[in-house]
Amino acid sequence: MKSLDKTVQTLILNGTLTEQPGLFYGKTGIAVFFFHYARHTGNALFQDYAFDLIEEIREQLDVTNSVRYDTGLSGIGVGFEYFLQNGFLEADGDLFDDFDARMYRAAMYEPYQDLSIEGGLTGWGRYLIYRVRGSGSRNYKLHEALKHIAKEIALRIDKNAVPENEQPDVYRFFRDLTMLSDFAKKYADSLKQCRQWKCIRKPDITKLFPYMNGLQRLYTCQNYFNMDLTNEIEKEWEIWENMDNNPLLYTGLLNGFASEGLLHLTHFYNLDNSWLNLL
Repeated sequence: MKSLDKTVQTLILNGTLTEQPGLFYGKTGIAVFFFHYARHTGNALFQDYAFDLIEEIREQLDVTNSVRYDTGLSGIGVGFEYFLQNGFLEADGDLFDDFDARMYRAAMYEPYQDLSIEGGLTGWGRYLIYRVRGSGSRNYKLHEALKHIAKEIALRIDKNAVPENEQPDVYRFFRDLTMLSDFAKKYADSLKQCRQWKCIRKPDITKLFPYMNGLQRLYTCQNYFNMDLTNEIEKEWEIWENMDNNPLLYTGLLNGFASEGLLHLTHFYNLDNSWLNLL
């Protein structure tokens, strides 16, 4: 069986040495783990370590940083908003000023690479959804930027211009978006159109979200497709527990040591798997 203690030790040794500040591969993802682990153990030292990581992240950031979700500002900002919504951080009046201004400019004026979550428009939208749902709910510019992104993606849907490999991310975007009361009615048709795509109507869980590992993919499909994947998850856990020598390339939330630790807490200690919605 994989050792949670070993994972914790690895993250302590490597967390502050990790140069990447982002959510998927870096310090923000590690902080997600340590906040949850501190709450699980009741040990404030792990919380302090997460705070140290946050301070290092803030020192690394400036307006020239990429707005990518996997490695850049949108993912880091979502991580910070997640900390607020889960009571790990207290509200800081200027915490999101630079994030919001940079993401507003990107959403309204800058070209986007594609519609993917990792580096594209749905990743920018994920940031705006988290902020509108949380501490940025009264910021009209965030609402304006989110409407702009939603309109752009909806137009792509109407024109049948969403590549198949990006359709799952677009579906997740509109599913999350329509859970916000101000957007539910306006974009219900867009969500309905997404549900007509073959990959959504008859999902092949072995092909969806290929950037995730097996367990992350199964939990995500269960969260977003209303599927009971209990048996599949248990089988994947048997495989996962026997991969003691499986080398991990990253420390962050995607296929990294932070993810390994969080999966352990989810499976053995009943941690709510909603943290997987960060992916």
